[in-house]
Amino acid sequence: MNKNSRFGKLDFDKKGASTEPVADPWPNLDEEQCIAAGDEAYSLGKYEVALSAYSRALRYNKDASAAWIGQVRCLISLGEYREAVTWANRALDRFPASANVLACKGLALALDGNIRQGMEYLDGAVEMRATSAFVWAARGESLLLTPNSAENAHRCFLKAIEIAPDDWSLMLRIAIAYNRAKLYGKAKELLQTAARHAERNPLVLYHLGQSYEGLGQYAVATGYYQRAIDSRGDFKEAKTALRRAQLSGPLGWVKRIWRMER
Repeated sequence: MNKNSRFGKLDFDKKGASTEPVADPWPNLDEEQCIAAGDEAYSLGKYEVALSAYSRALRYNKDASAAWIGQVRCLISLGEYREAVTWANRALDRFPASANVLACKGLALALDGNIRQGMEYLDGAVEMRATSAFVWAARGESLLLTPNSAENAHRCFLKAIEIAPDDWSLMLRIAIAYNRAKLYGKAKELLQTAARHAERNPLVLYHLGQSYEGLGQYAVATGYYQRAIDSRGDFKEAKTALRRAQLSGPLGWVKRIWRMER
């Protein structure tokens, strides 16, 4: 999906501007149901679908902070970091005292390469009252982007889990950060815990595959990638990863030659 159509899914805060494409029908869900639908899609890794759901929630209530935060987190997960900063700024116009929105902006900045500036926003979020698990997790994820900060990141993640010890989705997001940092062993431990609560969640299975692949256990990785595809048939990233893992390992060279000769 191209950038222009993605922007069409997002809420615009300019007076008189449309929040959805003209052809998009009015949602048949209420505000809370739209947010719940967005959360569900986000948990499955269907970030484009989640963007639409959060945007529709904002058609009911422009001050639904959960929908604004959901939009920004989707953009971060899609790797659209600069867009995420743009929408975090719009959210901050409405919620200047929101630690979660500050953390969203800080994480987006850090992932886009502006680590020092991002950490300033994240430190500001941590200093606010009633800091959420998400804020600590975002700070830890940003610290993983800096050299020799894995221990400090780990402490942030522990603080996040202390706040929300039963939240498997939090463990998933921390594990995704560890996988990105190539700390596959730490990611695997968290994902195995998450899998006990959400054993058929395709995103958990996919990232377990990434952890095992990173650890060189290609046969196990292919099994998890296949399970992710079985759980979510349109999971393109899992299909690509499955093919990659199948061509790795001891017999990978045989498979590559066989494909070339066909």
